[in-house]
Amino acid sequence: MEPGRLRAYVSADPIFPKTPSMRPCTALAFSLTVVLSAFVGLGCTELRARQHAREGNRLYQAGQYALAVQEYDKAQALHPDLVPVVLNKGLACRQLLVPGGQSKEHQRSVDCALNAFARLQQLRPDDPRGKQLYVQTLFDADRYDRLEAMYLENLKKDPNDRKSIHGLIQVYVRSERWQKALEWSLERARLESSDPEAHYSVGVLIHDRLFQKGGSGANAAFDPRAGAPSDQPPPQFAEGDLQGQERVRLADVGLKHLDQALAIRPGFGEAMAYKNLLLRQKAIAFWDAPERWEEQMNAAESWRKRSMAHGEANQVTPASKHGL
Repeated sequence: MEPGRLRAYVSADPIFPKTPSMRPCTALAFSLTVVLSAFVGLGCTELRARQHAREGNRLYQAGQYALAVQEYDKAQALHPDLVPVVLNKGLACRQLLVPGGQSKEHQRSVDCALNAFARLQQLRPDDPRGKQLYVQTLFDADRYDRLEAMYLENLKKDPNDRKSIHGLIQVYVRSERWQKALEWSLERARLESSDPEAHYSVGVLIHDRLFQKGGSGANAAFDPRAGAPSDQPPPQFAEGDLQGQERVRLADVGLKHLDQALAIRPGFGEAMAYKNLLLRQKAIAFWDAPERWEEQMNAAESWRKRSMAHGEANQVTPASKHGL
């Protein structure tokens, strides 16, 4: 679930269906027993909680999320474990999050949402929304350390837990711990060796890294051959850019996995496209050997043409759709 306006999960008349114990609170007849008075009192408490929840929903729908949280707090103070209130309070707190926010107020909103979704998991362990919203909030709030610890703990219990491996890769990609992201992407490809997407993702990850570390702009456009239009000194790499044998080594790992993806799914157009792109990234390592640079670029061009031909062949026109 991506950040954005999330609807409240309960209606304007939210908490639970009306029951006889929820009638408006009135003075109790003198003859009622103490036990009966206790039950009627509970009904009055529920009614007041319900009224606060309804007001919270109205404020939520009006976009007044902070005020909505206040009403949900009042409802919880009267009746702590009403599932719709717990859920809607978490959603309202999520709406107060600011991308990249670091203020104390922002952190309080994050904690509010996380506490609500954690409580929802306790109240309704079979409801997937609690876990999904809890994890999404951790991602949205950049709380990568907690996510990492959670996924690693899951993997201690089950080293083949695919969902935790996928989640861990996302944690490392988003937190820019690239080496860890590659390590777990390779582990995913090992465990899911028959899945072309797992191998393809390794190729994409490595291409993006090479592109970011010296593979864009003037470096990508430079032609080292004598007499070429760019017959001038090679561009300069920046500190931290990947070059030489390290660039070749990483490119070859990515190309190997793209080849595996294509062996499993020969018509994998996206893998063809990334073979083209990754070969061009590899070529940058051969500015001092123009013949090898040209070899990589020719191979890249071949894959570019194959990718385009594959895309054109898979376009469905009105005539071909009907076999005409």
